[in-house]
Amino acid sequence: MKQAIKRFALTAMGLFVAFAAIAQVTTASISGFVKDTKGDPVMGAVVKATHTPSGTVYYVSTQNNGQYYIPGMKIGSQYQIEASCMGFATTKITDVTLSLGDEAKFDFELKEEAVNLGEIVVTAEINPAINSNRTGAQEIFTKDRMSRIPTINRSLSDFTKLTPMSSGSNFAGTSYRYNNVTVDGASFNNSFGLASSLGASGIEPISLEAIEQIQVMIAPYDVRNGAFTGGAINSVTKSGNNKWEGSAYFYTKSPSTRGYIQKDEIIAVTDFFSRQYGATLSGPIIKNKLFFFVNAEFDRQEVPNSWRPRANKTAPVTGYYSAADVETLDEIVQLLKDNFNYNPGTYNVTSTPTEADKVTARLDWNINQKNKLSFKYFYLKSFDTQNPSPSGAMSNGRGPNSYAIPFSSAYYRRNNNFNIFIAELNTIVNSKMSNSLTVGYSRLRDYREMDGGFFPEVNIGDGTASKNSLTTFGTEANSYGNKLDSDIYQIQDNFIINLNKHQLTFGTQSDYRMFVNGYANSYAGQWQFASLADFKTDLLAYQAWKNAGSNPNSIPGTTALYYKQTYSMTDDGKFPYAEVNVMSLGFYAQDKWSIKDNLKVTLGLRMDLPIFMTDLPKNDLVAGLTFQDGRKIDVSKYPSAKPMISPRVGFNWDVFSNKKLQVRGGSGLFSGTPPYVWLSNQAGNNGILFASTTAKNHAFDGVTELAKPTGATLPKANIAITDPDFKYPQLWKTNLAVDYKFGNGWVATAEVLYNKDINAIYHRDINHPNMDDATKVTKLGGADQRPYFIDNTLNDQTYDVILMTNSSEGYSIYSTLQLQRNFTSGPLDGLYLNASYTFGEAKSVTDGSSSVASSSYKYRPAINPDAEELGFSAGSFPQRLLVQGSYRREWGPNFATSIGLVYQMYMPFRYSYAYNGDINNDSYSYNDLMYIPATKDQIRIKPASGDTRTADQIWAEMDSFFDQDPYLKTRRGKYSERNGGMAPYVHSLDFNIAHDLIMKQANGKSHTIRFSFDVYNFLNLLNQDWGVQQTTVLGNQQYQYLIMTEKPSASNNYTPAFSTALDSNKKVITDTFKDSISSSSRWTMMFGIKYMFN
Repeated sequence: MKQAIKRFALTAMGLFVAFAAIAQVTTASISGFVKDTKGDPVMGAVVKATHTPSGTVYYVSTQNNGQYYIPGMKIGSQYQIEASCMGFATTKITDVTLSLGDEAKFDFELKEEAVNLGEIVVTAEINPAINSNRTGAQEIFTKDRMSRIPTINRSLSDFTKLTPMSSGSNFAGTSYRYNNVTVDGASFNNSFGLASSLGASGIEPISLEAIEQIQVMIAPYDVRNGAFTGGAINSVTKSGNNKWEGSAYFYTKSPSTRGYIQKDEIIAVTDFFSRQYGATLSGPIIKNKLFFFVNAEFDRQEVPNSWRPRANKTAPVTGYYSAADVETLDEIVQLLKDNFNYNPGTYNVTSTPTEADKVTARLDWNINQKNKLSFKYFYLKSFDTQNPSPSGAMSNGRGPNSYAIPFSSAYYRRNNNFNIFIAELNTIVNSKMSNSLTVGYSRLRDYREMDGGFFPEVNIGDGTASKNSLTTFGTEANSYGNKLDSDIYQIQDNFIINLNKHQLTFGTQSDYRMFVNGYANSYAGQWQFASLADFKTDLLAYQAWKNAGSNPNSIPGTTALYYKQTYSMTDDGKFPYAEVNVMSLGFYAQDKWSIKDNLKVTLGLRMDLPIFMTDLPKNDLVAGLTFQDGRKIDVSKYPSAKPMISPRVGFNWDVFSNKKLQVRGGSGLFSGTPPYVWLSNQAGNNGILFASTTAKNHAFDGVTELAKPTGATLPKANIAITDPDFKYPQLWKTNLAVDYKFGNGWVATAEVLYNKDINAIYHRDINHPNMDDATKVTKLGGADQRPYFIDNTLNDQTYDVILMTNSSEGYSIYSTLQLQRNFTSGPLDGLYLNASYTFGEAKSVTDGSSSVASSSYKYRPAINPDAEELGFSAGSFPQRLLVQGSYRREWGPNFATSIGLVYQMYMPFRYSYAYNGDINNDSYSYNDLMYIPATKDQIRIKPASGDTRTADQIWAEMDSFFDQDPYLKTRRGKYSERNGGMAPYVHSLDFNIAHDLIMKQANGKSHTIRFSFDVYNFLNLLNQDWGVQQTTVLGNQQYQYLIMTEKPSASNNYTPAFSTALDSNKKVITDTFKDSISSSSRWTMMFGIKYMFN
């Protein structure tokens, strides 16, 4: 049966390749009616649209009701549209600008040519808010608007974040992992799920200089838009025309363009730089026929790091100085050199390098008036350098931060390279039929490099009860063998038929993805020691054992907090890679029904069919085990193909038929794709490719002596499995909006959007016993009555067994009030203003913050780790105020100045209150949500070893801390919620100014030199006390205020004891937040110079 499905899928794919690519819409269209002065339709009139810069011509004849429709048009300005018919005067509309995905409506009234009237010329007036094609929430950024928006990073996210319902790269509370980012129809999102942008390096994959327009859609009810449940970010590149145009540019940031004084405190000045330079060229190859555009850009950066080790153990931890000290770090260097001949690198990492080379090339061919063909090519070669991952570390991560300073050997380099090819053919068959075809291929290669060699990652703590990290050295635990090869074939075809009031669309959006993924946590080994003293003690024990040849456990030493070694199970012992091939077939049909001239209803149905094309090996030993709820698993089987049906309806009503009052909205299902890395987890974590040894409180038996265990009949492994009933992500979106245009040009909008999960993704460990098994599960004693595992494992033959399944618990609801105006005449000509206020909330079962199944599970703070507990989404924000303004003024023929301002009031991040230990004995620390006692009798207090405070003193400090915290004081006697904590609101102002020197020539050509300054956190530039963000005194993701000083056990009636964490100076924590010294709290300026000719 499976082979039959594969044959069907491959056959279908082959057929559609012949005429079809995964893409969002990359063009614009126009429609309308041609009537005479009596209001009667003019049949057979010719409507002609000419893109003046390129000479590209589109034309159709009107149908018997006078209606016309021209699809597949280049986006941009300087269009001229005319309607003509024998016996009537020709009417022209000039100065038309078409936006991405737009269907602009232009109606013509032709006058009889009884008298020679000549041509009738009308100037177009288009408002992006009042648009008959608009139903759901969306935002359009043209190249002119983008040029006036502050962009300190010159990235797409600098613009997409200005969408009212966004929070960073999340839209309406839905994680960025479920976005679909396309450029010219090519998939530019990281579909594998390793990063928020294409590739794992986090580099902006395309130059802004190559982008013509950006469209952000959150709820588009056109069924051609698919493969997302978050937001669809659709961009189109610039194209050539009949004029030779070009540019050369240089943008830079350096120590002299960043603030270093914050509230009278001097922050460490680091020697860093950021340089971005490149050039564009475009023009005609054959006039009116064939055009080209090319951009090449180069990024060179040294990303600064302000954290420094303090001079010695008694020096204060303040400002940018960490608790890690130079004396201790130097001692570690010497220990490693003396005992292992290993150099851990430097601890003075003041900056880390990032590089990127980018090329965008495009050809546009006007084959004839009915066929337009374009080719696009994208190239990227890049890398960035990352700090060691905090995943699995002791409290407060591995640094660099106020607690820990890692050595350079623990850093790693992420490489991201790609080549992407896209071809698009737009055809007008006749006045009723048209077709749009896109085909593409993407070749992506991501891999990691390390400077640490093949040496275990060693994490050493500060020796306190909080178990804070102090330093880390060795091969980063997640990086050895880490690579991803992606080959993606994409197809899409849209066939449109116009039948008077009905515009019918039939199409496919399909792709075939082949992934080769390598990942093994702790392949070089991983150790954690509570303190340097423990490390030294065990090191001496190891040396004594090595010299005497005796059992290391017989020599006095201290056990390590944690030890893990992953090894290959292949016959040849080489590092194995998992292969996953997935095909997604999408088919849809849609009717845009113009019920009246002022009322359009869109009815659509979409079907997406994911098919797994990979044969996996079977693990007979695991298949014979029984897991939670009596479940049997087979790691060789992915879920069977299940069609995802997505009906949608949208409407747009021009209430008074005068484009003054518009009511719009819709409702429907949206199906997306999961991060494919989660699906690959089953292929890589099946107990066949890898196995591992994991232990807590493990005797140190040698850093370099770790080896694959021998003689094991069933090596233990972490298992990842996909629920046989698993479905791709799907949610229900519903929105309603009202737009009103005032007589003076202001447009007011009120919009509400509701999302409801149908098939969200979450993970649980099915090797845990059922909660009703009294022999293995009890409850904690005291006020905290959460489940406690007496025995947390059903099968000792495996470690965790993580099941990926679905949940329908999550939801989000957001409302936006918006006011905007683009001044096009009068003394304020060139001024654009846009203000919006958005409020709401988003809740989910999990954020899915990791690429590894076990990490997605164990780093989800919860009360019952295997239940579908609803918490706040990481992207949930209660309110956000956004104000944008820009203005351009020409000072005669040779000078022009533009300014842009963006003000935001927003909440920068959410966090959870969790314990620093494993309070429920599920084998995972830091994932147990905190219970906040209302009174002293609701918590058992026991000072940590060496703590001279009494229980009464600790309670008084604890009680005071709870009451000063705006969130915790509302949760007294209750559990904290996942992501319940909110950072204080930030008021930020970013500023851009550009000045043009224009030199015009007699032949009409011009040369322009533009000087620009973009300033991030402009308020901080004005006053060092303004614009300062706050961060938590403890970790930003999980605030571990209560530390466990005695574990639950039968002897204490399963009632743990607690004390309070101390700050990096070992002082009592009295406030939740402190001022952040990160770059986000200081002003940064980017200077640019750009030369342009046309």
